[in-house]
Amino acid sequence: MRMSGRRLLAAVTVAFAAAAALASGAMPAGQPTVERFDIDRVRPDPDLTAACGVDVTAHVQGHVVFRTFPGMGTGPAEVVTLNITVTAMAGINSYTFRVVGANLVRVDPEGTVTLTATGQQPFEWTGALKINLTTGEVILEPRHSPAGQLQEACETLTA
Repeated sequence: MRMSGRRLLAAVTVAFAAAAALASGAMPAGQPTVERFDIDRVRPDPDLTAACGVDVTAHVQGHVVFRTFPGMGTGPAEVVTLNITVTAMAGINSYTFRVVGANLVRVDPEGTVTLTATGQQPFEWTGALKINLTTGEVILEPRHSPAGQLQEACETLTA
C-alpha cells in the first residue's frame, strides 16, 4: 500500500517517538526537554493529485512539539503534539483540513513501551490508536473514519 503524505507525517512522528523511547530506555515523569518545529511550506500533493485527477498543491502550516522526559524509570518517555493546517489548492479552488493530535510513548513498570496516538489523520482516521512497541501488537484501533472526506475534498478541488 502506498503511504500518503499525511500517513508519512504520522509514521515519521511515531518513529521519532519510538526511537527516543527505545534509545533512552525507560524514563520517569519530570521536566521535559521541549523542541518546537514550525512548518510553513508549499509542496505538490501527489496523493490528492492522484485521487482527484487534477494537479494539487498543498500549503502546510503549523507546528510539531516534541517533549522528551529525562531520566531512567517508568512513565512518559515522549509526547509529540501536532497542530497543522493544510490548504490543498487546485487552480482557483481550495480545501482546508487539519492534522491534529498527540502521540504519547510510555514505559510501564514491566518495561513494556506503548504508543498512544490520538487525534485526526485526515482521510485516514479520527480517534485513538494504541500500539505495544515492544511486541508490535495493536492494542486499540481508531473506531471513527472520516468517510466521505476525500470525496468532499476532490469535489471541492475540481468544482
